[in-house]
Amino acid sequence: MLKDCDWIVTQDSQRRVLRNASVRIHDGSIEEVGEISPVAKDDVIDCNRKVLIPGLINTHTHLSMTLFRGSADDLALSEWLEKKIWPLESGLDGAMCYHGALLGALEMTRTGTTCFVDQYYYMEDVAKAVAESGLRALLSVGLFDKSDKPATVRGREHTLKFLNYVREMKNPLISFAVGPHAPYTCDRDTLLWARAIAEKEKALVNIHIAETGGEQGKFESEGKGRVVEYLDRIGFLCDRVLAAHSVWLTEREVKLYGKRGVRVAHCPVSNMKLANGGTAPVPEMWDAGVPVGLGTDGPSSNNGLDMFDTMKMTALIHKNVRRDPTIMNSQRVFDMATLDGARCIGHEKDLGSVEIGKRADLVLLDLRDPNLIPVHAKETLVSDLVYSASGFNVDTTIVEGKPLMVNRRFVNLNQEEISEGVMSSIARLFPQ
Repeated sequence: MLKDCDWIVTQDSQRRVLRNASVRIHDGSIEEVGEISPVAKDDVIDCNRKVLIPGLINTHTHLSMTLFRGSADDLALSEWLEKKIWPLESGLDGAMCYHGALLGALEMTRTGTTCFVDQYYYMEDVAKAVAESGLRALLSVGLFDKSDKPATVRGREHTLKFLNYVREMKNPLISFAVGPHAPYTCDRDTLLWARAIAEKEKALVNIHIAETGGEQGKFESEGKGRVVEYLDRIGFLCDRVLAAHSVWLTEREVKLYGKRGVRVAHCPVSNMKLANGGTAPVPEMWDAGVPVGLGTDGPSSNNGLDMFDTMKMTALIHKNVRRDPTIMNSQRVFDMATLDGARCIGHEKDLGSVEIGKRADLVLLDLRDPNLIPVHAKETLVSDLVYSASGFNVDTTIVEGKPLMVNRRFVNLNQEEISEGVMSSIARLFPQ
């Protein structure tokens, strides 16, 4: 039982903010919300001077890239990828990705993310790390077309192998997604193969789309037209597609997203850091009925996994670009990190709000921290969360009713052991 929270930001249909309320959890779900008296069987966490919120949902990241944090900064995307990241990734192995994923899971637990969508290499090792952390995740193997056909076939086989691995885990918190990297790295056959697997398995298609203007220019120079129009023409777009970035879109492409039911993972911090030169047309996506969640992207292009930082940057960049302080208000941004994130991954009935019957993925923030003083009223609380809070104000993180961190102390993960594993991996990746 989470007893006597100063505030609960429910994110219910009325966006109620409750004062001096409690939550009872049973069998991983929320059983009661409101004025509740503890009973003998309750395990009680005292929530005095705390605010309770739904766990944050990171709709796009690459967890193991914690290993590259700070190693390839202040570069354009093409140079960042081709001269730094891809050469480093060629030296990765499963143990390295396991340690990097543990570090990412540690950071997410510490900063209030309870669910995330990931695409990378050695995903069996990533899945093992996620299972140890207790976080909820949708995981996909990065799928690329290679210069020789046998290598492309092996990539598809690896995706199917990972699907079976996730099945055999029988972990309700870990789900499979199909991960074609991008339209410029996957040809028509691979994209449609990925879509077919997603339909068969009722899974998400986790893909990067229209991240840069150069990507659009390449497609047009090859006679394919605009990227999203090409994807629609070949029959790829559907309501299983979670399109990361989606920065360089025309109004017609946005409407195609809405028509086909595509979901979007908006990653403004990464886009700004790599100087992609544009801002995703999120208000137009809302007008077209497109669900838009928030993502940090990988810790090499962000360089963190703090969703509170991403929320603030989301609000500010759109206000600045549109020269309109009302275009992206704090409530709408907080929705993107909770309810809309749940919609993006198909879990709107289970996640994203503090309501009876939903899974107990919950986060407590400490209102005694100086940057969260004062809270003037319930009407200002969401604004405080978006503009003032940091992930390091998180005191307690709970997934499926199980505490992963309480009073800023980790339950499942050992920070010192993880640090040692990461430093061992770094010594191999970056030999002196």
